[in-house]
Amino acid sequence: MHNSHSASSLGFFENAHHFNISGSQFTNYVHNQQAAVKDGFQILQEHVAPAAFHNSKERFNPPRCHERTREVILEELFDWIVGNVSQDKWMAWLNGAAGAGKSAICQTIAEICIQRGIKVASFFFFRTDNTRNKIDPLVATLVYQIIQLFPGMKNYIVASIQSNPLIFQQSFEAQLDILIIQPLRHLQVFSPNWQLLVIIDGVDECSGNNAQMNLIRIISKVLVTKRLPLIFLFGSRCETQLQMAFNSRNMAEILTQFPLDDHYEPDADIRHFLTDSFDDIKETHPFRSRLNHIWPLPDHIQEIIKKSSGQFIYASVVVEFLSDPSSNPSTRLDIIRGLRPSGRLTPYAQLDALYRHIFAQVDDLPTVLDLLAYTIFVPDYGKAFKSMSLKSVLFLLGLTEDDVQEMLAPLTSVLILDLKHKKISFRHASLPDFLRDEKRSERYCIRTLPTRLSILLLCQLASGKYADIDDDHQNWGLPQLLDNAEATADLYTSLSEYAPLQQRSAFAGSYYYGVRFLNAVAKLDFSDGGKLYGDMLHRIVRFLDADLPDNGSLRLLEEEQDVSHILDQIAHERGFLTLQDDPTQHDWRR
Repeated sequence: MHNSHSASSLGFFENAHHFNISGSQFTNYVHNQQAAVKDGFQILQEHVAPAAFHNSKERFNPPRCHERTREVILEELFDWIVGNVSQDKWMAWLNGAAGAGKSAICQTIAEICIQRGIKVASFFFFRTDNTRNKIDPLVATLVYQIIQLFPGMKNYIVASIQSNPLIFQQSFEAQLDILIIQPLRHLQVFSPNWQLLVIIDGVDECSGNNAQMNLIRIISKVLVTKRLPLIFLFGSRCETQLQMAFNSRNMAEILTQFPLDDHYEPDADIRHFLTDSFDDIKETHPFRSRLNHIWPLPDHIQEIIKKSSGQFIYASVVVEFLSDPSSNPSTRLDIIRGLRPSGRLTPYAQLDALYRHIFAQVDDLPTVLDLLAYTIFVPDYGKAFKSMSLKSVLFLLGLTEDDVQEMLAPLTSVLILDLKHKKISFRHASLPDFLRDEKRSERYCIRTLPTRLSILLLCQLASGKYADIDDDHQNWGLPQLLDNAEATADLYTSLSEYAPLQQRSAFAGSYYYGVRFLNAVAKLDFSDGGKLYGDMLHRIVRFLDADLPDNGSLRLLEEEQDVSHILDQIAHERGFLTLQDDPTQHDWRR
């Protein structure tokens, strides 16, 4: 009987010939395998960043607004969301300094909206989380949430992905249009009453300035041309590239801005937060029995408020440090106030990480640190001195205003460069403390820079660079720099070559300049038995006597220092009798 076999059953005997088989048994296993095809929803899930959700478990206990704080800004944002204000503003930008509390506000407004039945999709960027520090997963993450909010859209979106499984390899603009805008337009046909708020927080923490700017521009372009009941709330620091993107002309008609400034009275909110937090500590802390009933004093709270500079992050970091159950909060507050050494404790770890991240964006770091060191160690002189002009430090460092504006651009969230009034100021009062402390700032520490800047200025004075320039470029900061300098051999050499005539305008402009200069030199321990100080005192007294006898500087110096022996020597050199030798002589020193 003839047996016929299908080709698939022949196995490894297929096409074999000219062979014999005897006494053997073979088992042939045949497995037909076909590659599984992923459906569109699986593809979508593979590109989602769950950690970016407002309610992600990976963002456990995210920052929120403290109860009964931020009420004004939350009310203004909610009015914009529900349309109680202008109906044509489809985008809002919540912006402010680093640590101002933008993420807490975005988190809180998301939760408020959801509680009140408003549909919200969100994406919270975070620089240290590789799953949500770039633009790649943004559309997929929003689309996933949109499907949860509008289940009827799932088939439409899944079909779009199924027909184009490489959609997430395409541009952000293409993904946004195909997976969000087109499905929402489709939804509008069948359900015209829908509304959606999209919150994108931490745009400045998205990797790449160009990516940040493109994100803003592409979304604004879509909102201008595709009129949908869709609004976007962005939260970010006020970085220069984002200012450019949000302030472009085509943005004006659809954008409203919410800058977190003094208009919202942040100090009052910070005070309320601190008062509640200290009350909680006194009620719940394991060391509560060791706390004085009047702890903390009102002045202590005010110190924290002042150091916060209107930004919540400093106050939050302090409260977190004091709340640690393993130590006495009173002792820890003494550390915060600088009354005790921190030892191995790192009270400002979160704040320091933020500052280090911001300074890591700076290109010309040495020059920027020189500039900031001068700004910190040579503050405004006050009434007794001419105000420190930005021109003077730029002249010292050989910079133009354009140079400074470019170099400080990455620091706009922590600094204010006011070219109109020629000054640099800090948005955070805690930033100078960070920069001074090498343990905290590491490679960004400015502690040794006053020495370098003192030597630089002394060398430039000796070279005659300041001989014939206007007062705005003259530099009166040498005493302050020397106050913070270290007694090095190079500084000793530079001071040894100093001649007061090199700074005639400074001595002429302020009675106090000579006194402050000498006091600063006196503090420097060069281990020379005071020789340098003595030489400097002689030079300055002789200079004032010869060049500025009538401006009062020498008289003030006499009140501060014992210079009678120098004046007597000068008098003898001139051939005059001293007052002690002949009381009838006029005291020329008066």
